[in-house]
Formats: sequence, structure tokens, C-alpha cells
Amino acid sequence: MITNARLVALALALAVAASLLSSRRGDDARAVVEIRDMELIPVDGGAAGPESVAFGVGGEGPYAGVSDGRVIRWLPEQRRWVDHSSTAAPELLDGCRGSQDPMKEHDCGRPLGLKFNNKTGELYVADAYFGLRVVSPEDNVSRPLGPQHAGSRFSFANGVEIDHETGVVYFTETSTRFPRKEFLNIVVSGDATGRLLKYDPNNDEVEVLVDGLAFPNGILMSEDGSHLLLTETTTGKIHKYWLKTPKASTLEEFVQLPGFPDNIKASPRGGFWVGLHGKRGKIAEWSTTYPWLRKLVMKLPQRRVQRIMAFLSRFGRHVIALRVTEEGEITEEIIVHGAAREMFGSISEVEERDGCLWIGSVHLHFLGLYSL
Repeated sequence: MITNARLVALALALAVAASLLSSRRGDDARAVVEIRDMELIPVDGGAAGPESVAFGVGGEGPYAGVSDGRVIRWLPEQRRWVDHSSTAAPELLDGCRGSQDPMKEHDCGRPLGLKFNNKTGELYVADAYFGLRVVSPEDNVSRPLGPQHAGSRFSFANGVEIDHETGVVYFTETSTRFPRKEFLNIVVSGDATGRLLKYDPNNDEVEVLVDGLAFPNGILMSEDGSHLLLTETTTGKIHKYWLKTPKASTLEEFVQLPGFPDNIKASPRGGFWVGLHGKRGKIAEWSTTYPWLRKLVMKLPQRRVQRIMAFLSRFGRHVIALRVTEEGEITEEIIVHGAAREMFGSISEVEERDGCLWIGSVHLHFLGLYSL
């Protein structure tokens, strides 16, 4: 195993060196947000990983899903978090509270994507282990949606979006082969069992819109409702899935990104923000191209692979998010320096609201808040 680890580390180091030699040094046409420091808002109760945030119908929040299965709400005036809801039943909540153990997520739940229905006030939750769920305004435990029978549980629900006109909910299932705790194996193995799905509350049915995706992640509906934007993490692509026009029910590549895209959120200044979980280049390319490297990486503990990746990501410019126009042009980027770079090795999401950027990560113990 030690020999394998050294071979993998050498291969990854060579990959990063190759990426650095061929990397873009900058684009003068792009606006750059350079962050050296920001406000940090620690997560409540010992939990971690505010992967996605959402604001309530009246602007309250943000709300965030964390590692112990809870969705928590930030009260800015009081500078504290309060519980909003949980996936686990009340009798299990005490045993889950504060957990950062991935091995407990199949019991406690792991909320990822969040989205409020503006008409009903319901919060839709994509839970990595319990599928698509919803919390009514008067409840504090989410309930499952869609058919509930043997074999119907989703193995890795991730992103969620709502058509506010029809109430239809779209969500992604990242893999039908690997659970969330093995997410690195999805990328390294080249797994393409991910799906884009549609839930219709009128008949309580779930429909598969697209399958064969390589780590489908965040989704966002266009302003005119004509299409969905879908990030595919392994390939570094954003796709368009057409809902209307003569192209309806078709998928097309929209833009290729230089990193691993995670969540995607609309910007009030136009276009949308895409969080980058990390750089993409020879590391991903070689892992999927060379079976020997793929096998070695998959034999290593994921924590070791994550440490190697985190170390190698320190080299070069560290871009954590990109703002992309509706035409697919990258128009702005966020670069972290110094202490901010040390803290934000990878991020999941950037939410722009009221002149501020809320920055979430599935790994960190806090939310970042930066004033533009």
C-alpha cells in the first residue's frame, strides 16, 4: 500500500505540473474578485459542511444543510443558528447531532441541495441518502416524495430546482453505483450512472429525464423557464437540458470549465455563479484514461487521496468560483489568497445576495461571507 500511495502521489504531482505548465495566466476581459480575508460564520453544534444555502420566501436565512442531517437557519440579528428541520426522526436526532462521521449519514441523512417553493413556503431538500424530501412550513422533519417501495430509494440525490409556475421539481442523482461517502470513486472510476430526474407533485411520480451522466451535480432553471443548466462534475461541463422550444427533451453541452463544477446559482447582476470543487486537468484525465492509475487510486483510503489533492491544489492560482453569462462566457472569477486560500481549499457554492457572497463548502466548519 505504501508503494501504491507513492506511485499515486508521483502521478498526481506530474499531472499538476503538466496542468501548471499549460494553465491560463489570466484573462484581462474577466473581472476578478480577489479575496484575502472574509467573515467566517461557524456551523452550529459541532456539525460541518454547509454545502448549499437557501433563503426563505421573505428573505430570511440563509438556511444550510449540514453533516448531522439537520437543516439550520441563520439569525443575523442574533448572530446564531437555530434548527429548522432534520431528515432523522426526532428520536434519532440526539444521536446524530454534531456528527461529522460519513458512516452515520445513512441513518442521520445528509442534506445537500436546498430550494424553497416561493408560493407554498415549503423547503425541498435533496438528501444524499434519503432522496428528494420536503419540509412544510409547520413541520420540523422532512418527508419523502415520490414512490416509496423497495428499490425506489435514491443512492445519491444532490441538486434540486423548482419550476415555480408548475410546482414541478427537478433534481439530480449523482450516481446509482456509489454513495456520497465514496464520491471520489465516482470521479476516478469515470462512473456515468448519474441521472437528471423530475418530480411531479400532481401525481407523486418521478420521471428520469437523462441518464448516463458523469457526476451530475447542481441545477438551475433559466430565467425564462426554457431550459435547465446542469453541472457535470467529472467532465467539468455545464449542460443545457431543454424544457421548451423545438429542442425540448434534449441535452447539449453549454460550456467547458477549467475545474470541477459543483452548485450553480443565479447572480442578481446577470448570469450565474458556479462553485469549483477543485482544479481539473491531467489528474482527472489520466485517472480516467489509464486503468492502472485508476485502480491504484481506488485502492487508497479516500481521506489519503483528499489530502494529496489538497496539497497539490496549493500550486498556481486558486480560483474557487466563476460567473458565467447566459451566452456561456466566463465573465468574472473569484481568487483566494493567503489565509482565505488556506481555509477554502475547495468550495461547493457561491450565493450572491444584497451585495455579498455567501460561500459554502461540503468540508468546512463554517460559511464564508464576503462583501463585494
